[in-house]
Amino acid sequence: MRILGDGEKEVTYREGIRVIDVLRELGLLENEYVVVRRGKVVAEDEELADGDELVLYPVVSGG
Repeated sequence: MRILGDGEKEVTYREGIRVIDVLRELGLLENEYVVVRRGKVVAEDEELADGDELVLYPVVSGG
């Protein structure tokens, strides 16, 4: 599974792996990133398939 964002990372696919599992494996907080798969935003509990490519966009806030 390929992860794109501030660089490219590889995460090994496991049966039943979800978006939240990938974020945790990378040491990232789920509320700090929007995750996109195949051009669509996916929820943290979304199960992933072998070969999926995710793009991580950091959430920007301010005032």
